[in-house]
Amino acid sequence: MQRLYFVLYPNTYIAGRCKMKGLAEEDEWLGNLYAFPATLHARASLAFDTSPKIFQKALVSALASLPTTSIPREITIADRNGYSSGSVHFRVGIGNGEGFDILDAKEAERVLCRIENRQPFDSLDLALHLHYRIDDGRIHKVHDDQYALRLVFKPGRVEVLVHHLKGLRRIEPPDLVKMVVERLNVELARAHFPPIDLDEVSST
Repeated sequence: MQRLYFVLYPNTYIAGRCKMKGLAEEDEWLGNLYAFPATLHARASLAFDTSPKIFQKALVSALASLPTTSIPREITIADRNGYSSGSVHFRVGIGNGEGFDILDAKEAERVLCRIENRQPFDSLDLALHLHYRIDDGRIHKVHDDQYALRLVFKPGRVEVLVHHLKGLRRIEPPDLVKMVVERLNVELARAHFPPIDLDEVSST
């Protein structure tokens, strides 16, 4: 029986903890799901010129910063013709067995601790919940988008697999990858490391 635990909700949060001893036993599935969706809606290939540890720590920091980021976006809604000025907001989760843990500050610290004290991940499963707002001070019902991403790490390269879980795809999968890359490059530049290159991104 296939389990579907991919939708992000606040009650999926598991309190973060960071311990050097016993970290492997306590967090056997940290960063990964039991099963990632077989259907893909986009693939991308990224090249980086830093160590895997530095790259993954910058990635976690970039992802943890997304919930505080508001990106301007023209949005269509059912009760209004054309496009309206709005914004997209993010909630991020990291795979942990059958579902996702909310990647807040405590969880990010736990993941960074795992990278620092064990080794970089071979792969990393993520969830991105995209919430849209219209900037007119009124309440509108705007359907969210939910994505699952699997990042497969190779020497100097990351393969990104994208599955659209739910929503109208107001932001297409390739555009979502580009948004994450932009945030990641901000973190790398802040630490004085070279940016990553988006070699290839395509819808599937």
